[in-house]
Amino acid sequence: MRNQCRLLFCVLPVLVAAMLAAVGPARADVISEPEFAIFTDPSATLTLADIIGGDADFRPVKDSGIPAQFTRDAVWLRITVTSQKAMPAVMALTPTFVEFVDVYAADERPRLSVVDFAHFGLGAGRPLSDDALSGFEDAVALEFGAGIAKVIYIRAASPNVMMMLNVRFYQPRDYLMHKALVSTVGGAVIGCMALLLVTQLMLYRSDPDPLYLFLALSTISAAAYHIGSLGYARLLFSEGGRGNDLFLAFFSSFGLLAGAMTTMRAFDLTSPRHWMYWVCVISGAVGLVSTLSIFVGLNLYTAPVRNIFILACVTLAAIYGLVTIRPGDWASYLRAAAFLVLWVGMTVMLLYYWNVPGLPDWASKGYAIACLLEALLLTAMLSWRLRAAHRLNSALQEEALQAARSAGQRAAEMVQIRTAELAEAKRTAEAALEAELQQQKNQVRFMEVISHQYRTPLASIRSSVDTMELGLRDDDKANHLRIARIRRGIARLVEVLEINLERSRVQGLALEPEATPTPVSTIVLDAARRSRDLMPDATITVDIMEDAVGAEICVDADMVNLALVNLLENAVKYSGPTGNGSVMLSVEIVGGNVRIAVEDQGIGIPSDEIGKVLQARVRGSNTSRIKGTGMGLSLVSRIATAHAAAIDIESVEGGGTIVMLSFPVAQAGESLESRA
Repeated sequence: MRNQCRLLFCVLPVLVAAMLAAVGPARADVISEPEFAIFTDPSATLTLADIIGGDADFRPVKDSGIPAQFTRDAVWLRITVTSQKAMPAVMALTPTFVEFVDVYAADERPRLSVVDFAHFGLGAGRPLSDDALSGFEDAVALEFGAGIAKVIYIRAASPNVMMMLNVRFYQPRDYLMHKALVSTVGGAVIGCMALLLVTQLMLYRSDPDPLYLFLALSTISAAAYHIGSLGYARLLFSEGGRGNDLFLAFFSSFGLLAGAMTTMRAFDLTSPRHWMYWVCVISGAVGLVSTLSIFVGLNLYTAPVRNIFILACVTLAAIYGLVTIRPGDWASYLRAAAFLVLWVGMTVMLLYYWNVPGLPDWASKGYAIACLLEALLLTAMLSWRLRAAHRLNSALQEEALQAARSAGQRAAEMVQIRTAELAEAKRTAEAALEAELQQQKNQVRFMEVISHQYRTPLASIRSSVDTMELGLRDDDKANHLRIARIRRGIARLVEVLEINLERSRVQGLALEPEATPTPVSTIVLDAARRSRDLMPDATITVDIMEDAVGAEICVDADMVNLALVNLLENAVKYSGPTGNGSVMLSVEIVGGNVRIAVEDQGIGIPSDEIGKVLQARVRGSNTSRIKGTGMGLSLVSRIATAHAAAIDIESVEGGGTIVMLSFPVAQAGESLESRA
């Protein structure tokens, strides 16, 4: 059933078009070949009285109407036609978008005056009139006398859209058949376009390719233009005016824009280096400008350019489609057929508009039918691509499944070997980890023993120094200075032992801070004191802002103290090469946080290495001549992370560094667990 529907969907427009071709104008043996003459009125002010009074210089033409043109002039057409017998007839005027059409008809006789003519006011710019046989087409009922010539004057004016007029004479029965078939093919085309639009949107939902949306826009534009060319749009603007003109002009211009985007996507034109890419871009730009010009009354000037670009774009797309056919690729065949059909339909329509003899009336609908077939073929192309992709995907899935099965078999054979290797590797890793942990414990224990062993003799030395000082005279300044230096050396040695012991504990074991609310000033001042003991020659300045003096932070004071000592030691160490050993230790409240900053004027850190120096054993590339292990900032980062604190570094190479630690201000009853 589905295949039968598809066949009907494709064949129906062709069958109806063939039926239309069989219905032609009235037989030549009944109505003689009309004689046409044309006159252009640049002033657009001449009346019928002026015309029959001899003010018009008509020139005979072979065309059966007014050829296509863009002009604000009024054009008069004089028709002389004779019937061999008395009979009614219908004179049909197409297309229906000419704004103002006035028909004056009378039997030929000497000294005709205006009162002898019957007047019919037609045109898309006027309200629907009772003078016409149909609101969808400009047609006039005539009565012929046997052998009596009929003189018909037609005045056409179309200041906003294209001017053209084709004249056909029908016997009433043939005209009714013609209208029935035109309505049938029109309804069939519109219905097919509606079904195609729904199909395109459904396909887009399953496969979001932008080409489906562009095709949908092209289908909407073609359907709307077809509705307008059939005269159906006049129902929307039954009171006349410019509504019908704007409707047709808009969808004609927008159709160029949508068609250019469709063409670009259909050929996958993404590179500006391709000439067809620029054809589509320029055509789309012309379509956009032409669309916008409609609303400012410039359609009469932009429409000729638009029509040229429509013809050029369609012609080049048809040629390019034929050139890009790939043998065995049905999608390329369908694409070429789509643009070739569109070109044929446009050519047939243009030949009809140019009054080429021998073309049936349905030729004026050739472009609309071609747009339908083009959209249908491009949709089929996309469906073919989608099916080909599915087939390829299925083949790849099957290939992958076979490969997976083979790999599974090979993997099954290797599982036991790998399992044994992993078990052995696990045992080795566990042993290595245990050895590492034991080594770290031994290191900490060693540092504790060293610290303990040094403290006793250092305490004895300090006691002896104190005793020696008691025996000195007050005026023995030289020895008092020596005693002071000895005490500073003892304090520095003790501080070195304590700091290295703390570093060993922090580096060797998992950090588990024992946090308690502590005044930040206490931690900062103690860190400064220890650093001065550790580095007696350093200049360390402490600056605690007034609002931070009483602030508390919930931290492990010893760990934070150690972090600050590390930062101060780094600041002093890397300030030496610049000759400026001054270091600033500051505290302030920023956004509800206590920010502790250590600032130096040292060598700085290269900008692309700031994020790396917080890693273990990583040093800046400009520190090769300064001794260090690369563990200082890593230790600070670990302590900050353990306290949920933020660490930020600002540095300029050669201009100094600022390292900032931000801790939340402690609240009553707060702990690290409650903060987390």
